[in-house]
Amino acid sequence: MTKQTITVTNIVLETQSPMAINTGRREVGFDTELARDINGLPMIPATAIAGVWSHIAQSVDPALKEQWFGNTTQASSLTISNGSILSSYNQLVDNYLSAEELAKDPVLALCLQDRPHHRDRVAINDRGVAKETGKFDQILLPKGIRFAITLQWNNLERADGIELTQQSWLTLLQLWFKREFAFGSSTRNGLGRIKIVASETQQIELTGNKNAGAELTHARKNRVPQVNTLLGQSETQVEGTQWTIPLKALDNWRCGKGIDLLSKTHSEHSVNIVTYTESAVQWNNNRAFVTDASPVLCGSSIKGILAHRVAYHYRKHTQQWAETMAEASHEQWQQRPEQLKALFGLADDKEHDNSIAGSLWVEDADIHYDHPPVIRHHNSIDRFTGGVRKGALYSEELIYQPRFTLHLYLSTGLSALEEPLQEALKDTIQDLELGLLPMGAGSGRGTSLVIKDTAEAL
Repeated sequence: MTKQTITVTNIVLETQSPMAINTGRREVGFDTELARDINGLPMIPATAIAGVWSHIAQSVDPALKEQWFGNTTQASSLTISNGSILSSYNQLVDNYLSAEELAKDPVLALCLQDRPHHRDRVAINDRGVAKETGKFDQILLPKGIRFAITLQWNNLERADGIELTQQSWLTLLQLWFKREFAFGSSTRNGLGRIKIVASETQQIELTGNKNAGAELTHARKNRVPQVNTLLGQSETQVEGTQWTIPLKALDNWRCGKGIDLLSKTHSEHSVNIVTYTESAVQWNNNRAFVTDASPVLCGSSIKGILAHRVAYHYRKHTQQWAETMAEASHEQWQQRPEQLKALFGLADDKEHDNSIAGSLWVEDADIHYDHPPVIRHHNSIDRFTGGVRKGALYSEELIYQPRFTLHLYLSTGLSALEEPLQEALKDTIQDLELGLLPMGAGSGRGTSLVIKDTAEAL
């Protein structure tokens, strides 16, 4: 006779990139709104966890998904809690706290802000300017935030007769280590990556155990384990095709548009354009602190640049020339080839059945540099007076020969793409390595030229 047990698994996960768990509504002044708890702190809703988990289980083994997440005739066997945030002291925050208590903790105070992080997004058309309605913003959680989640199930007899086992449970848990397991929006643009940093599983026997209730209560209260029982199996599983491309700028370089100067020798009001930067949360012996803002090349920027160049090479391989579109409308010029949706996805607002998630995953790239930033001044000369045009004098902060690494992952594998699209992607990556594809901002001024960093590759 199988022993009747309740299994409780407590997990602590840490965000490895910024995360956007949105409610679907808009924050005042912004296009998105973070999901928050009673304290106004960000949370991961249990529905979001179940949705991602069951979707991946369905793609791996439909029977496994139905066994654990149920169907129209059988309820789910899992009980999943919301993901509750941890303080800078690695303590769970799941009860109401006063505003004074929240303000004392640097991590909680950061996450309590209406805008912990804020990224501007824009889609660029074929003429190098923003597409109509292609400008929006995202409110994000910083990298390094920890959440605690409790998972519970029992092996009591089910209506459909299926028996749940510990081996099947371990198989289901292993899905958390797949590269595709990420929370929130824009996961294919580098957001929402996670890592399990602590976990603990307890089994409570029900048959003949008078203390089962007390043991279950203790297991559910102990939501912040200090060890990782899955440590030997916690490496991210990559089953598709991946590329790791170390790059180095040829000269002065910049990406995005930030608000914090990297150089402390200049006034913020004296520089008009600076590189985009973000702060993060770092942990040391279960104590967290907020780091200074550092430059980062966002995954959405990388993916946009790649999409334009892949479209160019795809048209080249399929003999689609500009001369044949001489009479095409502006809307037709802005449309990329239909076949590219296999890589970059498609959101069709009119025909939702045509929408598809892309198979190319791109991560944020941290920028590393050894030389102090430089300030470059620009102006525009009036052709009649020979003087500076009014309002045309500005300056920008640049980084000299920074290094960064691109991490690309193709979840379907390269062989799943049609041959012209395969060749277009290969040509784009080759352009990157040869220094033929600008990666950054200010390409018209030469401040985004990069080439493969052979020293880093060695």
